[in-house]
This record gives sequence, C-alpha cells and structure tokens, in this order.
Amino acid sequence: MNEEKLGLHSETIGDVLVIHIQGNLDVHNTHKLENDLMAMVKSAKKSVVYNLIEVPFISSAGLRMLVTSLRLCQELKITISICGLQPAVDKVFDIVGMSQLFTIYPDLESAIQ
Repeated sequence: MNEEKLGLHSETIGDVLVIHIQGNLDVHNTHKLENDLMAMVKSAKKSVVYNLIEVPFISSAGLRMLVTSLRLCQELKITISICGLQPAVDKVFDIVGMSQLFTIYPDLESAIQ
C-alpha cells in the first residue's frame, strides 16, 4: 500500500514564516496537523505564508483548519497568505470563496516579496 506523505515544516525568509504543508487536507489527516500548525503560527513574528504546492486535495475539514488559523493570525495581528494552489485545491477555494478571506499568490517567490 502506498502511504501518502503528510506533514508540516517551516522556514523563515526575512520577516516571513513560511509553512510548507504536505498531503491531503481531509477529515482523516487534518486533526494530525492542526495543533502543530497552530503552534507554528503562534511563533510567527509578522507574517505567515502557507505553501500548499504539495497539497493535492482539500476537504471542508482542511478549509476549517485554514480558517481557524486565519482567526488566530487576526488575533495576533499577523498577516497571512497562501501560495502554490494545485488546480483541484484552487477550484475548491474558488467555489467556497476562500480567495475573499486569504491573499493568494501563484508561487512562494511572489508571496514573500
């Protein structure tokens, strides 16, 4: 059985905390990532970028996790943006209006400028 890679890792580029998310963000996986994601967000100084280039699928559970982290960023006065949406994820974002909540960039280079 081919087990999907799932995970988070972060790096700081200038004042921006880039959080790379990997794997399907669905009901089976989101709970495994959420606490770590929130801890990473709390460590940010000024700005957070979620790099979703390695996220091929997102469900309502994944969307909820992102919106929850958006609220945390708003409380902490941290800006948040997203980059690297795969076509299927981009379509979901369009359908549910996530692009009205988040600033979305095509790639990491654009997001950190």
